[in-house]
Amino acid sequence: MPDDVPLIVPENHFLTYIPWDSKYLSFIPPQYQKYFLDCLPLLHVRTTDVHVAVCFQYFDRLIQSYETNHRLILDKEVLALSLILHDIGWSQLSEAEIAQSLGVKGLKLNATAIGPKEKHAVEGEKIARQKLVGWGIVQDKINLICLSVRWHDEPDKIRKNGKTPPEAELFADLDHFWSFTHLNFWQDTIRKGVDPKEYAANLGADLDSYFVTQEGKDLAGHLLSDRIAEL
Repeated sequence: MPDDVPLIVPENHFLTYIPWDSKYLSFIPPQYQKYFLDCLPLLHVRTTDVHVAVCFQYFDRLIQSYETNHRLILDKEVLALSLILHDIGWSQLSEAEIAQSLGVKGLKLNATAIGPKEKHAVEGEKIARQKLVGWGIVQDKINLICLSVRWHDEPDKIRKNGKTPPEAELFADLDHFWSFTHLNFWQDTIRKGVDPKEYAANLGADLDSYFVTQEGKDLAGHLLSDRIAEL
């Protein structure tokens, strides 16, 4: 385990987590920090506080790549608020449900993990809508953000829809980078109970189906190469 991955390992290793540190707030663009801080009490579950902040490190890079390749302008506010809000639903689940959601050794969900994963998305959409109304976000954006929150863990449905707005597609990929980051890769080897080399191989096998856009797949591939180099 690298020295720079701080972990709290409880008796139930599935609930292993990276403790929140105020340094992570600097990863979030200043204009979105007030929204993040409002949600922070609901994010102190399943490392979703650190998760959201770390994924913001790839925010501009992914958007710029997508906009350049597709010659369009994305709504950055929709993407940022989707990222901040997407995992607040975990606050409504029990420790047992959270542990069940993590009992996989790759990215593909087993039967035990599917239920909690879907529940957190459903509950998250409800809380997100309340938050967005309170923040004064316009209705069209609220609907798009809530769509992103509800389906972020089901890339197959996003791909098959054919009418999903590009912001929802790109947000799903932005969220999924977390599995390939330095912090979470090593954290997951402990809480999922999987050998690091096996886990890297599993991530590689599942990568193509886990991401929606080519831009997302490309960046995830680079992150995976970094993890393999660490091994």
